[in-house]
Amino acid sequence: MKFRDAFQENFYTLSNLLSVSRVLLVPPFLYYGHAFSQNPGQRELLYILLGIVFLAVLSDFLDGFLARRWGQVTMVGQYLDPVCDKIVTLAALTLLLVDFEFPIWIYAFYWLREIAGVWAGSFLYFKRNVQGKPNIWGKIGVFVVGLCTTWYLLNPYLKQEFPHGHWLTYPIISAYVLAAVLVLGIYSYWRSYRSLVFQKK
Repeated sequence: MKFRDAFQENFYTLSNLLSVSRVLLVPPFLYYGHAFSQNPGQRELLYILLGIVFLAVLSDFLDGFLARRWGQVTMVGQYLDPVCDKIVTLAALTLLLVDFEFPIWIYAFYWLREIAGVWAGSFLYFKRNVQGKPNIWGKIGVFVVGLCTTWYLLNPYLKQEFPHGHWLTYPIISAYVLAAVLVLGIYSYWRSYRSLVFQKK
């Protein structure tokens, strides 16, 4: 199916609506996240943020699950889901970088991975007539970003509950896990598509 044919499908589905709903969560998440960074003692802000993170992760699981369960898989949805994931995860990491001391090198690495992925996907589609397929590492990455976000948000309270030096007071661990997932995802894509990229025309 060509890209222009995608809009001949019925793409007004619950699954695609769930994908879009994740992006709509971004503005309130950034607003309340910045407010919480300035007033970490206000637990109601934390509860709101954790609720938003939970809804985002839940919608990410449900959109793909329901699309397959109800036979609502569409080409628009196959593009929409990863694009919405990228917007949400980059917004979350940007908040962590600006207000919660997330490592800038992992943030930059994430951006480079996304830029390289867009370039590689465009190359495969327009030069090799192949639509790149997302793999499990992309979904794991989204989950780990959710873990990072939750851990960093909870850290002011974890420091109160656990002694100095306890591993739970180091959310940077989750950032390193994310970096490892990114590397594994890049390697997986490379193994899957390297022969197509370097094949002679």
